[in-house]
Amino acid sequence: MPELSRLPWHMIIKTSSNHSLKNLKADQLDNVKSINECEEHKKELTLFCKPCNILLCSDCAGKSHRMHNYQNLTLLIQTRKKTLLTRTASLKSRISVLKNTEELVQQEENVYHKHCNIAKKDIIAHAASVKDVFCNTIDILANKSLATIDNIKKMDIKAIDTYLNEIETEQLSLAGLIKTTEDYINSSADKQFMDDFFTIGSHLDKVLTNTRRSLASLNNLKFKSGEFNEAIIEQLFGELDNSTRENVITPLYQKLPMPAIFPIAKVEDKFTLSDDIIDIVAANEDNMWIFTNNLVSLYNRSGVVSSTFTPPVNSKRMLRKSADELWFWTGQSAVKRVNTQFQDGYKVPFEGGLVGCFIQNGNLLVYNMDEEVFYEVTEQEGVRNKIKIEDPTEKLPNNDIFTGTNILMAETSNSNLVFSSQSNIVVIADKHGTILETFERPGASFRGITLDNYGQILVVDYEKDCIDILSEDGVFHRNLVNNENGDKMIYSTTHFTLDECGFLWVFDYVKVMTIFSWQ
Repeated sequence: MPELSRLPWHMIIKTSSNHSLKNLKADQLDNVKSINECEEHKKELTLFCKPCNILLCSDCAGKSHRMHNYQNLTLLIQTRKKTLLTRTASLKSRISVLKNTEELVQQEENVYHKHCNIAKKDIIAHAASVKDVFCNTIDILANKSLATIDNIKKMDIKAIDTYLNEIETEQLSLAGLIKTTEDYINSSADKQFMDDFFTIGSHLDKVLTNTRRSLASLNNLKFKSGEFNEAIIEQLFGELDNSTRENVITPLYQKLPMPAIFPIAKVEDKFTLSDDIIDIVAANEDNMWIFTNNLVSLYNRSGVVSSTFTPPVNSKRMLRKSADELWFWTGQSAVKRVNTQFQDGYKVPFEGGLVGCFIQNGNLLVYNMDEEVFYEVTEQEGVRNKIKIEDPTEKLPNNDIFTGTNILMAETSNSNLVFSSQSNIVVIADKHGTILETFERPGASFRGITLDNYGQILVVDYEKDCIDILSEDGVFHRNLVNNENGDKMIYSTTHFTLDECGFLWVFDYVKVMTIFSWQ
């Protein structure tokens, strides 16, 4: 039997002769029910957790997500539908503007015909009045000017027809986009809608920010002539004056108020530390482990320390395997704290390794600068694999990927590797080391990389004072935080990361920790 998912619906029914339509409908209802029901608590999914990007039931919200920012799913969907509908309303407004523009163009065309006829009549009248003197020369010059008008008119009418066609095409395109969006809003499943919301909204915003090309120009024909003199017949007959009117008609789109798709980053808390930070990793909920020179402290968002301990000797980096399991890289191995003791693991057969990050299977990536490869190391068994960074499509400007003493690294949900060595480029490679994409900014110095639960990559630029959001594949999405308005929200950031509640912790060179809400 052919695979049912590849067959059209009527073929599925025909092929599945041993199954009744009633059973198929029952299966579909069960699937819908399972989609809208919490697997753990068997309750309806009525809430949406913003930092985790998942649907919740009431029991989930009251237990594992009680500290998170979650919202009523129905109200959130209604709000987001209204957000998209305001954009379709703006598109409808554009259609109205285009229709008015079409009428103006048609009026302009009528006026243009009149101007052309007047110019032609002027030439004919002038030619008749001096014909006895100019004789054949007048006829030649008159016919030449008439032909010029016809040629110019032909080009202008062609430009007008082209512009009208473009307007008609634009109207049809916008109408199609409106219908597609409204159909999608009215018929899509909640989860599908939540997954596609930002993509659809961004596309509608992109259409709305597109300005319509104007009817660039039309020739303004006017006949000029001088006094008659037989000695200079050709000069005195006159010539066609062709001056161009710029921007004859431009559609004027009304800017309608629209709710933003993406929330704006807002400062929630701020406190100052006494020492520089070596590393910062998320603990439980909205707490954060902060590693300074000789101390590891557990901070909350208000800057209050609830516990501290001394890290292992010669610790160079602190890494998070889970909220309660911290490892410290010492150059050739990692050490974790078990009660009051330290346990060694993740050893590599070389010194001076640059530690990367833990990956989904629990192994640790360590870069060997001499071999220019990543070692994948298990906790107790040692080296499991080597990953060579390859650039077959030559996306890198040079081969010196790791030029610093630290590697900023993270693994995405689809097992891609994101890394930088505090340079002006962020590299995205697959799990085998093949470079897929790069994000480069001249003069930048990327000092932090972190991931959210929406499959997005957040990077912070120390030099440009901005935080950017990239897609999971490294494509630039938008700028989250910058100082363009002169408010100095961040300044020379050296470290940043996300806590489990979705708050963004940003540490600058003057030792100020700023916590942002942004989801």
